[in-house]
Amino acid sequence: MAAHDLARELARTLKESAEFKQFYKSKAKVMSDENNHKMVKEFQLKQWEIREAQMLENEVSEEKQQELERLYSLLSINPAAREYLEAEFEVSRMVNDIQKIIGEAIQDAMPIGFEDMTP
Repeated sequence: MAAHDLARELARTLKESAEFKQFYKSKAKVMSDENNHKMVKEFQLKQWEIREAQMLENEVSEEKQQELERLYSLLSINPAAREYLEAEFEVSRMVNDIQKIIGEAIQDAMPIGFEDMTP
């Protein structure tokens, strides 16, 4: 089977997995409630803002960290939001595992000059 065919099969398998089905279900539940949607969106935007600053090696203020923690605390006591975040984490973990497996398989195919950049 060609690599492209395997990639398409992997995509279908992912979409049909229990993890993705749970993710879609919990996402729909959050999206159907305006307050939950707003809270999750705000949390994820703040989370992204902090990650971006960290990747750029910028200092993250204590105030921003505390705001993120406060939002997470609120979300963790909200059943729909908590379920969504847990499902999102599971899907993310699965995708990261797959990326790692593929990355290990092709690490010898790095272009000249990038050979030593493998983790």
